[in-house]
Amino acid sequence: MKWLKCYAVGFIVTAFAITGMQSYRRPGADQPIAGTIVMAAVWPVAAAIVLGGSIGEVASDGWDPEITAARLEKQNAASRQ
Repeated sequence: MKWLKCYAVGFIVTAFAITGMQSYRRPGADQPIAGTIVMAAVWPVAAAIVLGGSIGEVASDGWDPEITAARLEKQNAASRQ
């Protein structure tokens, strides 16, 4: 399931980037309807993934701050190496 989440996040970032580049190429002009539709479809999904992931991490730890702190310290130590 983790690879599916990575692809979903990658798709959302790509949609934001492509729509932003499309807007940047046309300064002062109206946003094309396709860009508006893409952004209208993508931003709720992005918000749901970010909020759901954050809430899911906290809920899976059982709201115990010591467990959460230990997990974050372990992730930070792994990312430094």
